[in-house]
Amino acid sequence: MKILTKLFYLLILVIFISSCQFTEQIDFKENGSGTYTLKMDMSAMITAMKKMGDSTTTKNKNPEMIDSIIDFETFLVEKKDSISKLPKEEQEKLNALKDMKMRIQMNEETDAFNMDFIFDFNNIAELDNIQEKVSKGQSINKKETAPTPEAPTEVIYSFNGKKFNRTVKDKNLSKEAIEAYDLSMKQSSSMMDGSAYNIEYHFPKPIKSTSFKEATFSGDRKTLYIKSDLKTVTSNPHLLEFEVILE
Repeated sequence: MKILTKLFYLLILVIFISSCQFTEQIDFKENGSGTYTLKMDMSAMITAMKKMGDSTTTKNKNPEMIDSIIDFETFLVEKKDSISKLPKEEQEKLNALKDMKMRIQMNEETDAFNMDFIFDFNNIAELDNIQEKVSKGQSINKKETAPTPEAPTEVIYSFNGKKFNRTVKDKNLSKEAIEAYDLSMKQSSSMMDGSAYNIEYHFPKPIKSTSFKEATFSGDRKTLYIKSDLKTVTSNPHLLEFEVILE
């Protein structure tokens, strides 16, 4: 638990450090099921801390290596008595993660630090509100002075085996809620400099075409890649709306 606590605090730190690399990855199977993974490459944070002369990274004669997976469904069952004693808000955060796994990989010797939020789905409709679930996963153990403002948009995915769509839907939020979110984004704008938000979708068949002009493909055209920066897509999520047609 000490190791996990340390990692959670590092996660909190990295949210406020630039050059974090996010990759939204979906692996589809023939039957329409698959796996959604939000990958967070935070290796730049380890490097930055070393440059700052942090004693935990520069003077450690036994570099720490971690590769572990947390299955939240199992965790919730094992810790149900302890969880029932937590404040209701904290219980809701944890229960929302029952379908999630989190993989943590850290190697202080190579400056590698990766954290993946993994969701298996039987139908793509199960990915509704996936960004909200990931946000709750990121907020674990984070002592907030005020609740994080709700995002004014949500991503809707659809896939019928032939055509895939990634659509961004505007929520019906109050004017006050939208203003609170805009203020939060303005305050964190400089922190997102240098951070990437990329997309990597693996399909069971070759891709015939896509409406996203700057997309690239793997050699067998079964994988679509889109590179973007976090600040741009956060300011305008609709930029990542597109359609993919399979052969």
